[in-house]
Amino acid sequence: MDIYFVKHFLQRYGFLVYNTGVCFRGIYNILYKPSISVALLLIVVSIMASAAWASGVNFEIALSNTTLTVGEGAQLSLIFNGDRGAPQPPTPQLDGFSVNYNGAATRMSIINGSASSSVTYNYFIVPMKTGDFKIGPFTHEYDGKTYTSNEITVSVVDSAGAASANNPPPPAAQGRHEPSKDSPKGINDRVFVTLKPSKTTVYANEIFTVRVKLFVRDISVREASFPQMADSGFSVSNFDKPIQAKETINGQMYDTVEFTTTAFAAAPSNSLKLGPASLKCNIIVRANIGNVPRGPFDDDFFNNFFSSARAEAVELKSESLAMKVLPLPEEGKPKGSFKGAIGSFGLTAAAEPHEVKTGDPVTLKMTVTGRGNFNSVTAPDIAENNPALKYYEPQIKQDKTSKTFEEAVIPQANTVQSIPEIVFSFFDPDKKAYQTIKKGPFPIKVTGEATSGGAKIVGPAQVAGENKPVEKEILGKDVVFIKERPGALVKISDRQIQPYHNPIFIAFLFVPPLLYIGAAIYAKRSHRLRHDVRYARGLRAPKKAKQGLKTASGLLEMEKEKEFYDAVHKTIYDYLGDKLHMPPGEIMSEKIFQLLEQKGLDTSTLKEIFEACDMTRYARGGLGRAEMQKTFKHLEDFIDQMERIRL
Repeated sequence: MDIYFVKHFLQRYGFLVYNTGVCFRGIYNILYKPSISVALLLIVVSIMASAAWASGVNFEIALSNTTLTVGEGAQLSLIFNGDRGAPQPPTPQLDGFSVNYNGAATRMSIINGSASSSVTYNYFIVPMKTGDFKIGPFTHEYDGKTYTSNEITVSVVDSAGAASANNPPPPAAQGRHEPSKDSPKGINDRVFVTLKPSKTTVYANEIFTVRVKLFVRDISVREASFPQMADSGFSVSNFDKPIQAKETINGQMYDTVEFTTTAFAAAPSNSLKLGPASLKCNIIVRANIGNVPRGPFDDDFFNNFFSSARAEAVELKSESLAMKVLPLPEEGKPKGSFKGAIGSFGLTAAAEPHEVKTGDPVTLKMTVTGRGNFNSVTAPDIAENNPALKYYEPQIKQDKTSKTFEEAVIPQANTVQSIPEIVFSFFDPDKKAYQTIKKGPFPIKVTGEATSGGAKIVGPAQVAGENKPVEKEILGKDVVFIKERPGALVKISDRQIQPYHNPIFIAFLFVPPLLYIGAAIYAKRSHRLRHDVRYARGLRAPKKAKQGLKTASGLLEMEKEKEFYDAVHKTIYDYLGDKLHMPPGEIMSEKIFQLLEQKGLDTSTLKEIFEACDMTRYARGGLGRAEMQKTFKHLEDFIDQMERIRL
């Protein structure tokens, strides 16, 4: 019999089998124990009624909180009552929410003979903008039937407007300006990305500056990556090191991170789009674990105690911008000297040395400086073609603000008096006109006879008519003759010790294989470090943790509480991510605690560390030096315990 069929049958009808057994026992009691017949008959009737009720499947949804603030997480549950074998439905697509699957739970209970079962699929949702939203109804097809859930209305408010009339916002939050009508409402008003080019109308091959800026307000953002530009017909360079600053928009203070690069378009077009620019990061959101009743202890400390924080991965995108790329004008284009250079440039040139002999090289050094597309800059042209000068290919050196050409010029006749004038033409997009720069001629003095340029044999000079005697060669000085009589033969062992009897020689015999083995081990380890990410992260974890402990210890001595707990959180966050090879979003989930407990590790210390970090982040008052020392000791003990076990 098919195992799957048996399992599926028991999941759906196990409680019916149980109820059937109860019915047979009731019949037995009725026949042989009349005193309890009436009571048992009532029980049987109730069981049959409950079995008939349980045979139906009911699909419903529930939300842990129907009033949320932007960035505050909640748990959405999809519940199938009456059947634990209902499969997981597709992940709900909710407009204005970030949705992530958070696991499943099954339940079966028998109360007073009434059996019931259910399966629940949980999702973690985070609102991204304000407004009233309807979740559901959802439909799900299962076992040939279509089930429809109920509908839930969720109200999402901005964090600044979450306070009620009875609980006014703190003085620091009062008087804050509302965001402009053009800005997005919700989390996109607190963390967003903008794209701004230095100009929107450019010429083909013109370099322009592109700035991508990340704005953050009233939310914690971590692990922001470098921006990525969509492929839209522009060549974009790598981004420079970002610059952090603060900026005020409509009365709201934002922390900003600006990324700068350059771009250009190779071909003209009237309908190119720049961007959008996308940036990936993690935002820290709060999720309510349960509903806390309001009362005399309604305070931020107690509310945050029953909440947990988690990292939610988001991808921010800017708007794309319309760009116009113009072709270079034909009017005024220099003939011959213009080769496509575009920008605002200057030219310096010099020829050295000023006095040479025929056939000796003169170095002509030409440097183009300024701003623009240096990839389009070529060597300046020689205005005049002198057959007595031979030119060689120049050596080129380039950086961000200059391009240098060093060209060797060889005069082949003493009639050469100068190196001709050089001409460099380019198009200046700021002036919208072509520019031409001329340098030279460069005077030089050439001495000596003219050279044909052919090869010649150079030897010692000999005066005409001088009869210089030939030096007598001494035979045997540079030629060793063959010995006809080798002489008396002597054993080598009688003259010196054999090399293989020398301990040093024997030791050197082992050097090559040892070097080979060491090189093989090193190559294998290097290959594994490059290709086995889990192994590399595991080796890196204790080193980074040691550095983090050193930083936290210094902050503890200086009693900088906020910086201390930030350092502790970063140290344990990075250590667990590297040690367990887990993505950042799962570090603070229940999954990591289950994994560590399966390895036999006590997770109570880790939970205390996370609770201390979260309490410091949300509590109004400090915890004190004693709690800081306790947290630091917990951190040391946990890392030491992790290093002792084999994961």
